[in-house]
Amino acid sequence: MLRALLYVALVVGLSNLLLLDTVDRGLLAHVRNGVAWAAAHVLSLFRSDVSASGGHVSVGGAMVEVVNGCTGVDVGIFLASAVLVFPAPWRARARGVALAFAVALGVNFLRVLSLCWLDASHPAAFELAHVYLWPAAISLACLAALLAWIRSVAPADV
Repeated sequence: MLRALLYVALVVGLSNLLLLDTVDRGLLAHVRNGVAWAAAHVLSLFRSDVSASGGHVSVGGAMVEVVNGCTGVDVGIFLASAVLVFPAPWRARARGVALAFAVALGVNFLRVLSLCWLDASHPAAFELAHVYLWPAAISLACLAALLAWIRSVAPADV
């Protein structure tokens, strides 16, 4: 029960940090712009009508805005919090937190790429993928990463 309460406290506390204007301007703006820039560069390998401006990616006549919920940082917080409350050595937890953010940011980047592509080429499928498919896929990827990490540290390291 204590670990569950600690998990909730970590998620709420760290998630609320994302709401601070200084964190938004100092960290999240750079993440949003970086995701948009990287997505535009990857997509430009396949199309010539791609550009990025701030947190926006334009592909053809379509434009996708990378907002705070589209960076993967929030999902990384949920996953990292689960890692931090698991009874494992601190070195393993540090590796787990790094894995948590790598998975969350990596899968989220694939999400942004696919959504930019879909918005330009199959706009009717955009909403389905954005609202239903990708949230489920990110959740499953994070759960799989957490379970793989738990298996790698338990029970020998605990």
